[in-house]
Amino acid sequence: MLDWFACTCVKLAGGLLCRLPPSVAVWLGGQLGALAYWLQPKRTRMGVRNLRAAFDGTWSPTPPGRGGTCNNAPMEATSRPPAGISTIGWAPPPMAGGAMAGLTPAQARRIIHACCRQLGAGVVELLRLPVMDRASIERYVRIEGLAFLEEATRSSQPVILLTGHYGNWELGPIVSALLGYPILVLARAQDKLPKLYRLLVSYRESKGCTVVHKGGAMKRLVAALDQRRLVGIVGDQASRHGLFSDFFGRPALFTTGPFALAYRTGALILPAFIRRARGPFHHVRVEPPFRLSPELPEAEAIRQGITYFTGVLSRQIREDPSQWLWMHNRWKYTPARRVVILSDGKRGHVKQSLVVLEALRERWPLLTHRVVEPTYRRGWGRLLAVCWSWWMPAGLGADRCLAWALSPASAQELLRCSADVVISCGSAVTALNALVAALTQAKSIAIMNPAPVPLGRFHVVIAPRHDRLPPRSNVVPVIGAVSRIRDEDLRQARERLSAHPRFRQEASGAQGAPLPPAGKGSAPAPVIAVLIGGDSPSYELTPAFAEALVEQVAAGCDVAQGSCVVTTSRRTSPAVEAWLSERLADDPRCRLLLMASRDPLDGTMEGMLGCADVAVVTGESISMVSEACASGRPVLVIEPPRRRAARGTLTKHHRFLQDLIRQGCARLVTVSELGPAIQRTLADHRAGAHSAGRVDNYATIRDALARLL
Repeated sequence: MLDWFACTCVKLAGGLLCRLPPSVAVWLGGQLGALAYWLQPKRTRMGVRNLRAAFDGTWSPTPPGRGGTCNNAPMEATSRPPAGISTIGWAPPPMAGGAMAGLTPAQARRIIHACCRQLGAGVVELLRLPVMDRASIERYVRIEGLAFLEEATRSSQPVILLTGHYGNWELGPIVSALLGYPILVLARAQDKLPKLYRLLVSYRESKGCTVVHKGGAMKRLVAALDQRRLVGIVGDQASRHGLFSDFFGRPALFTTGPFALAYRTGALILPAFIRRARGPFHHVRVEPPFRLSPELPEAEAIRQGITYFTGVLSRQIREDPSQWLWMHNRWKYTPARRVVILSDGKRGHVKQSLVVLEALRERWPLLTHRVVEPTYRRGWGRLLAVCWSWWMPAGLGADRCLAWALSPASAQELLRCSADVVISCGSAVTALNALVAALTQAKSIAIMNPAPVPLGRFHVVIAPRHDRLPPRSNVVPVIGAVSRIRDEDLRQARERLSAHPRFRQEASGAQGAPLPPAGKGSAPAPVIAVLIGGDSPSYELTPAFAEALVEQVAAGCDVAQGSCVVTTSRRTSPAVEAWLSERLADDPRCRLLLMASRDPLDGTMEGMLGCADVAVVTGESISMVSEACASGRPVLVIEPPRRRAARGTLTKHHRFLQDLIRQGCARLVTVSELGPAIQRTLADHRAGAHSAGRVDNYATIRDALARLL
């Protein structure tokens, strides 16, 4: 019943449209397409996403040499076809002017709106086929490169016309047939409304265009080529059994069917595209034909043919992006995903984001990433971002909020980038994560408690267990901060740290006796890594505390005939750093002293942990303690003095340390107990009586990402 009703409506609408002037009918079709832009928001958002990803100039193409059958050199950037492609009358095409390096959401929406209007006009033209004749074609269609078609058909060789979902591609075969070149086209049969579909097929075939359908069509295509009939195929369709080829900087699957057919029959491939110029007027461009080399293996010849065609198609799209069909998931199976990491300027937070990135890369080997450190416009910018991200329905107005909340440079950078995944760590950028993910329709991953932004705004929330977030399907609880330190990472970091110009290869004990180099010799002297944090809302790390800690470490070094390496954090106060510099600069037991305010610390912690037999960490820094416990070294945690306002309360640091103690990853000691604790830990470690636990959140995170994303 529905099929009959739809068929009747189409006949009535077609009869009315055939009586209207072409310009009026096409205008009405454009208005219907504009209406579809609003009635199909899911398709519209997909089109905007694909368009922004394709014209995002901030990303580089996938690195060559990776991805199996993927050829990553974009053909639009080459000056000649591949060696296996022979062309007739080929000349280097002019490059499209005006590189679209990064589209804003508003620009992308305008292009998709024009695309919808163009599709609506194409539907109307399909319904007007009964009144279309050769005179209409000669009046409304301008053909460029017709000589290529004429020469190819006169060459007594089989010819395949290859096009894409560009312009009114349904009109292309009609133009060919009405100009005296009957054509057989391959189409996908529509089963939902068969009566309506047969009506539309009859419109096409009434103009000299024969339609065959997928599924057993190969024999008819081969027979048509043997009879030297033109065969038309849309070649930009994705197939899970196809080959990857670079398409706007990312590998995309392309069907191999047209190229396998051309290789086996020796047919010429003639790329041809029809573009709407204005109203009912069209411009057909016939590209020079090319042939797949029979001397190459079939698989290689097909790969080169796909690469060449995608380059030709890309050039056409770049000239007018609104002509191509963006509203389908063209890059659904691409292995090249893009990740944006939002940084709040804290090195530890970026390191946690990079661990999550590493877990994602196991799933997407060709993943690329970039780190963006946005700055707010004024003090109220962050408040605006938080309020908007908490309120916004379906990402409404995310681009406007970013433009208002961020500095012009930061807003421009985020508005013009695309992403498949957005990662952030820390409350300063949590709201921006939700906004950018909504803007780019990306998956969002928030590390740490995202409050006050609701948990439901994120696809994955990786939060420390001690934050006690409510159990949700998207919440992944972990122990402490996100970290992953492998033994190989420790070894490499230790070698880099040993090459530091101030690293003492030969330390001395308290009596001046030289100690064996760290990590060398049959019985190296033990090394104690001392990681000193700084003030926090609950703790106050004073010079007096630092002095007591260092004296206990020195005592431990004396008894064990060992040495130490010491580093501070960005929160360490100038007074503490000044005291450490004065106390340890000339101490023979200190192999290396690095301070955050003076020295670059990239990789310092891993290097010191790689050198260490035992690690001493101040307990107010959850990230430092987490990294130390992730190294597999014995860890001694010393709590600094608590501030008066925090006394008598159970802080999240206590809950965190209790988790570590239960896991056997750390021991909590007081400053006065530190020296003897170092001695006992070293003795147990050498005797093998105590095996340090290791915090490993990586497997939990990797499995959760595979499940939730």
